[in-house]
Amino acid sequence: MARAVSAAASLKLLASPSSAIFFKFPPNFLFSISPAAPFSTFCSKKKKKREKEKGQKKTTTVTAAFAKPNMEVLKRRTRSEKEFDEDYIKNFGDKYSHIPVLLGEVLDVFSPPFRLRSFVDCTLGAAGHSSAIYNQQIIQDHPEMQSYIGLDVDPIAHEKAQSRINSLLNSTPGSSFGLKGCMLLKNFKDIKQVIRQVDEKLLKSGVDGILMDLGMSSMQVDDAGRGFSMLNDGPLDMRMNPAATLKGEDILNSWPAAEVGRVLREYGEESNWYFLQNKIVEARQEGGLHSTGELVDLIRSMTSRVKGGRQGWIKTAARVFQALRIAVNDELKTLEDSLYSCFNCLGPGGRLAVISFHSLEDRIVKQTFLSIIDGIQRKGERVDCDKGGHGAEPTKISDDDLVKKDAWIKHVVKGSSGTILTKRPITASLEEEKLNPRCRSAKLRVIQKV
Repeated sequence: MARAVSAAASLKLLASPSSAIFFKFPPNFLFSISPAAPFSTFCSKKKKKREKEKGQKKTTTVTAAFAKPNMEVLKRRTRSEKEFDEDYIKNFGDKYSHIPVLLGEVLDVFSPPFRLRSFVDCTLGAAGHSSAIYNQQIIQDHPEMQSYIGLDVDPIAHEKAQSRINSLLNSTPGSSFGLKGCMLLKNFKDIKQVIRQVDEKLLKSGVDGILMDLGMSSMQVDDAGRGFSMLNDGPLDMRMNPAATLKGEDILNSWPAAEVGRVLREYGEESNWYFLQNKIVEARQEGGLHSTGELVDLIRSMTSRVKGGRQGWIKTAARVFQALRIAVNDELKTLEDSLYSCFNCLGPGGRLAVISFHSLEDRIVKQTFLSIIDGIQRKGERVDCDKGGHGAEPTKISDDDLVKKDAWIKHVVKGSSGTILTKRPITASLEEEKLNPRCRSAKLRVIQKV
C-alpha cells in the first residue's frame, strides 16, 4: 500500500509538522517540485546546475593558468625559453622607434655549431637583425663567414640600413676574414637574380642562412605619409615600394565593389565585410576616400558603440588596413613564391628562418614548408635538392642529433627534401612583449635543407 502513495501525497507527508523533526529541507524545496512535474525533471535541473558550476570552475582554472608563466597552458603557446637581455637587444635597434623582433632566437638559429659562410637578409628594414649578425662577436664566432647580402624594396629603409651596416663593417675586423657585404634595393622575390648578380658561384654552391622578417618596420608604421597607420592621418598610400603604381585609395575608389569585398574578406578576415564594402562604395558618391583619417571615420561611423566601443572599431580598422596593405603589395602571392625561391637558393644543410605577424602569413609559411620538405612542385618552382625525391610522406619525429646540437629545437618534421626545425612556431617571451608590444603576434618558423 505504501508503494501506491502518489508523489503529491508523499510531499504532504514530508511537509507535515510531525515529519519536520526527522527531515530538514531548504525553504524553497516544495516550490521546486510541483505535483504535475515528474521527479526526473528536478534531478535534471540539479544535474545542469552541477555542470554549469563545473564549467565555471574549469574556466577559472584556465584563466589562472594563463596568469602563471610556468603553467603547461603557456608552454603550448611555444613561448621562447631564451633568457631575454633587454640592454643587448636595444643595442641593435633604434631606441626611439624600432626594436628587432625575436633577435635572440634568430641568432640561435644561425649560431655555432651551425656553419654560416654566407647569409642573406631578405628584409633589411632598419637592419636590426643584420647588425646583430654583422656584430663583431658574431663574426668572430663565424670566422668562416665570407658573404653577406641585404635586400629591401623600401628605399628609405635601404638607405638607413646601408649606412648602418657600412659603419659596422668599418668598425669590425670583418675585412680581415675576407667578409664582403652587399646591400641592394630589391624585393626578396628576386633573390635568385640578386645572388647571381653578386656571385654566380654562390648561387651554385648555395647559401647557408636566409632570414625573412615579414613585419613592417616601426619607422614605416610611424611615418604618417606612408599611409600604413590608422592612428595618424595621412594619404592612403600603403606602398612598400614607392615606385609601384597601385595605392590603397585606388582600391577603395576604383575597384569593383565585389573585389573590394573580396579583399576585406580574404585578406582582412573581416566578418562584416559586406556592409563595409557597401559603405565604401557609397562614399565614392561624395568624392571617395583619400586619407587614412577619412577611412577611419567611415569605420567608426559604422561600428556600433555597444559592440566593443573604441576597441571594437580599432580591431575593425586594423583588419581593413591589413587587407588593403596586402592587396596593394600583393604580399601573399609574393610570399609563397619567394619561399620556394629562397629554399632553392640554400646549400645542403642551409637554413631559412621566417618571422610572420598574422595568421594569413603564418598559414602560408607553415603549408609551404610542409610542401617543400616533400619535394612538391608548385607555381613553376620545383624544389631543388641534392637528395630525396617526390611523393615521400613526411615523418614527424624528434631528431635527437639536432636537439643535442641546438637547444632551441624541440620537435622536428622530416621530409625527403628538408626538415622543419619548428614543428610549432617560436613566439616571443613575456619579457620581450613588455618591451615591445608589437611582437605579440610574431611567429618564427625554420626549415633546413637536406
